[in-house]
Amino acid sequence: MSRLLLNVLIVVSGVLLGVLHYELKPGPTNTEIRDQARTMIAYTEWRGQIAPDFELKTDDGATFRLSENVGQKIIVLNFFATWCGPCRAEMPELNRYFNDHRSDAFLLLAIDSEEQRDRVEDFLHELQLDFPAGVDQGSIQRQYGVTSFPTTVLIGVDGKVQFYETGALANADVAFDDLVKANLDQLRLGHQISADDYRREAQVHPSLPVNRPETKSPEQQRYNFDDRGKRIVARMDCPCGCNKKVQACSCNTSNNIKKALSNEDFKGQSDETIMKNLNQRFCSGAM
Repeated sequence: MSRLLLNVLIVVSGVLLGVLHYELKPGPTNTEIRDQARTMIAYTEWRGQIAPDFELKTDDGATFRLSENVGQKIIVLNFFATWCGPCRAEMPELNRYFNDHRSDAFLLLAIDSEEQRDRVEDFLHELQLDFPAGVDQGSIQRQYGVTSFPTTVLIGVDGKVQFYETGALANADVAFDDLVKANLDQLRLGHQISADDYRREAQVHPSLPVNRPETKSPEQQRYNFDDRGKRIVARMDCPCGCNKKVQACSCNTSNNIKKALSNEDFKGQSDETIMKNLNQRFCSGAM
């Protein structure tokens, strides 16, 4: 067989495999398309917004206050959960980038989603992470509109959100390098926001302009379950690791599951399939 014919056969086989994969791969549901479109619009709007102020007790016993660091450092917030596979997968890459930039005005802070502190400490120790981390009880997630994990936010020296992405980061250099360089240049030129100006702005903007129903507080949410929805929330373990059932838990993950069961059509699916899909739904895949 000639080399030319062999190359043609390889190309044709690749095309046929691609077509087969496309035909067999299930398409997104209307709900998934709507949620993704709403999310992408929101993320675009959030870039350039003042970063909401917060404080968080970290694993070393210190208290991190955003207002004490904005304007002095480039700050990356990584919202994660120990049960989230993509969160675990991206941690070594984030740790490498953090260590590569220790000499820069750069800080990475991991923010866990409402889990038990000892569970989080075991997770951090197992992965041998060098950057600080803390457990959020839900308020910071709501300020930043976080509804799935991992979510990563970069706050520039101007005090504004410059990067907001959901999904595991495969290459932190690609994600951050240009922004880090631009912000370091601004620091050298003295073009950062002052502490007083940031506090004044943060008082006016205590959270990102979130209008999505998923980010409402539990008190604002109302659920209307059918018989199957009631059965599932009573049976399903909350994925956040709190040892509660979804019905009894008020974390963001459980609230999102309740909302989905209240508003969406799951006809033709077994309880087990629904629980499995909901269990994974708010833990985003690699990007």
